[in-house]
Amino acid sequence: MQFADDGMRTGGLLVRVLRRAPGEPMPAAEVAATPLVVDWRELQRWGLSADRLPPNTEVLFRTPSAWERYRLTILATLGVLLLQSGLLVVLLLERRERRRTRAALREIEARAAEQRSELTHLGRVALVGELSATLAHEMKQPLGAILANARVARHMLERDQINMAELREILEDIAADDRRAGAVIDHVRSLVKKEDPERELLSVNDVVREVMDLMRSELQHRGVIASIRLSEPAPMVLADRVELQQVLVNLVINASDAMGERRRGERLLVISTAGDGDARIEVQDQGTGIPNDTLSSIFDPFVTTKRDGLGLGLAICRTIITEHHGRMWPVNNPDRGATMIVSLPLASAVPAPATEPTTAVPLRTR
Repeated sequence: MQFADDGMRTGGLLVRVLRRAPGEPMPAAEVAATPLVVDWRELQRWGLSADRLPPNTEVLFRTPSAWERYRLTILATLGVLLLQSGLLVVLLLERRERRRTRAALREIEARAAEQRSELTHLGRVALVGELSATLAHEMKQPLGAILANARVARHMLERDQINMAELREILEDIAADDRRAGAVIDHVRSLVKKEDPERELLSVNDVVREVMDLMRSELQHRGVIASIRLSEPAPMVLADRVELQQVLVNLVINASDAMGERRRGERLLVISTAGDGDARIEVQDQGTGIPNDTLSSIFDPFVTTKRDGLGLGLAICRTIITEHHGRMWPVNNPDRGATMIVSLPLASAVPAPATEPTTAVPLRTR
């Protein structure tokens, strides 16, 4: 019980009674309100509920509940858990969307790779079409030589004057011409045949020689004087032989077309290689050059400087070189014409040689 407040109120009331003036009414009576005080421990002991206590009952020694004691902490924790749950849901949704996007990108890349393969194959077929006259000439020479040697051998047999040494030489010539014709057919088949690229260790110099041998008759027909400048030792790359040949054939044809308006003695074509830091092939012509407003877009599809060109050759070439982790770009020469530069990474198994170009070697003819 707390009686201090009641005593104070009673004393105050007595003072007012004693000090009241004569005739002044007595102050109003005040009823002492003694609050009900309960021990919480006893309620727990006897199993009584605090909800049944009268209003304004003072409960002593009451232990606050966890909710009353840690309300703010519990609310903050629940808020953090809800926030984390929301973030997890968002992240899971984003992850699922990312997976879908990746799957879509892989499908698009697969379709793009298939389309690039189709376009590259069509480009090779178009090259064979452009080189049909050259290929016919290349086939006609060994077949004609085989026929001539066969006639000489037949005449020798008819005259019964057989020179074994001469006959052996004739047979060796026939075999050599047969191998040459077979090589031309195999090369045409490799260009036309549609198959997956096969990367192998290649000598850039050998690829240049093979292309120039293939293009020899075409260049002679166009009146182009060609020379090659090959670095030694030869730069080695990991590349597909047929695709690299396709790029060089395209560049040689474009360079020859660019010099079509010049006189025959002025149509100079120089192909050089270098292996300082990277494997580089340069195809230089003495044509009209490339307009400055076309330099930046010359590799875009359907962009061409030819009257009857489709603008796909250089686009295909750049795609092939890019897939080989290389670069390709044009440069206008200071005097006349332009140079197409192809740069490929050197093969990792071969150290990068510091070489210098050899002197110009004129294209040999037969």
